[in-house]
Amino acid sequence: MTGVEEAGKPEKQSKKKIMMAAVIVLLLIVISVLGIVIYTLLHKPEEPKPERAVSEGLVVNGEIDEKASNARFTTDMNMIWTFPSGSAVSNNAVIGNSASNAYECYFEVYLDDEEQTLLYSSPVLPTGKRLEELKLDQVLPDGTYDAICTYHILDDEDPDRELGTVSFAVSLIFME
Repeated sequence: MTGVEEAGKPEKQSKKKIMMAAVIVLLLIVISVLGIVIYTLLHKPEEPKPERAVSEGLVVNGEIDEKASNARFTTDMNMIWTFPSGSAVSNNAVIGNSASNAYECYFEVYLDDEEQTLLYSSPVLPTGKRLEELKLDQVLPDGTYDAICTYHILDDEDPDRELGTVSFAVSLIFME
């Protein structure tokens, strides 16, 4: 070997050591950054959870209306009501206030159109009672119509006060 070749070997080894040290330092930096990111993600401060979602109708004078927020409603009805052609009286409508409910209610039936045409408003139904006959305020031409039946749940101490409403989609079928 010549003197030039021997002198180049230690220089190559020195460059390799520097390169290896640089790669190790770079890997340590990347691992450290990843560790910090993972630690931060796993130890986020918990966001306070809202105690209860409250709709505007359940707040009275800035306080939650417990009676309204606890009001539940179970339907006692079928969803497809048929009417003989030219008649406003259904031959199969079942609509009532389930015995499992705690409050009286009344309901309204609206045609699901742009005008939301009111077709019927019931008397107050005590719990466990059904409407004996559904007679709409108007006869519709033969065909199938989408409608909305909205129950209004009434306060047992103040019948002029609503605790809430619940609506159901129903179909009205007028046919021969």
